[in-house]
Amino acid sequence: MKIGITGASGFTGKRLSSELQEKGYEVFKFVRREPKNENEIYWSPSKQEIDVDKFKTLDAIVHLAGESLAPKDIFGFLPLSGGRWSKEKKSRIYWSRKWAADLFVKTFNESDNYPKIFITASGTTIYGDHKDEIITENTRTFNRGTFDQLVAEEAWEEPLNLIEKKDLRIVKARKGFVLGKGNIATQIVTLTTKLNISGPLGKGNQFWSWISIEDVVQAYIFCLETDNIAGPVNFVSPVPVEQKEFSKRFSKVFKKLSMLPAPQIAINILMGSELAHGLIFCSLRIIPEKLLKEGFKFRYPLIEDYAEVLKND
Repeated sequence: MKIGITGASGFTGKRLSSELQEKGYEVFKFVRREPKNENEIYWSPSKQEIDVDKFKTLDAIVHLAGESLAPKDIFGFLPLSGGRWSKEKKSRIYWSRKWAADLFVKTFNESDNYPKIFITASGTTIYGDHKDEIITENTRTFNRGTFDQLVAEEAWEEPLNLIEKKDLRIVKARKGFVLGKGNIATQIVTLTTKLNISGPLGKGNQFWSWISIEDVVQAYIFCLETDNIAGPVNFVSPVPVEQKEFSKRFSKVFKKLSMLPAPQIAINILMGSELAHGLIFCSLRIIPEKLLKEGFKFRYPLIEDYAEVLKND
């Protein structure tokens, strides 16, 4: 099977590309420059350009590209760093997704031959804050009003409804809070834990629906290989926990304390209220109902299991 991947150089894309190649799939990487070899495909979402001939040869596409919601490192949370949600940053986040979605809609609709599987990254933020309500893929109520929710719904997912190919299987991978060695979320969680300054963020009763990068990669492959899966799919651990419980379990593995609370107002000042809500305070108690129903086995269903992995790295 020939699989095209956008965002192949990113945190998830690198790992997914490597795993697919190990399983014997032929991987093609979408690039915004002149291709250097036969396994690269030119595209430019901002210019609405793509190598249609190579597009037609693919069996599936996994679309991961888009401006990162979070800063690249811990210093990106500071004012004037460029990592916070400034007007310019928000524009890049939104249009990097919208332009890419529009380009794929146009290319699919204008092609007689095309990949029969299209998997796009999305986010659990599409649901909006639901407090302690349990969310599945059948949840149709989106609590709107925040930028991260708008991006997931309007820029990532909604444009794909305009694709007119009935035999195309579209999967919308709604990823939760991803943990994995090397990404900013994991760096912050492990650093604060090691320094004994982790604890409740705000009241700490907001639910965090997290997932390990290892399970993210395997979930993408599972969706590629499982014909019954289509539409929205929640990429989250089957055991969401309140943030204060998340911190408590994580700290216990590291043999550290988890008791120092951080007031929400202080975090809002440090990060900016929009970014803080999107990354920390939005409560999402999500169950991966479709993955579980189809028999997907999570390698790390519990946060304490994955904390052990990060502790030993």
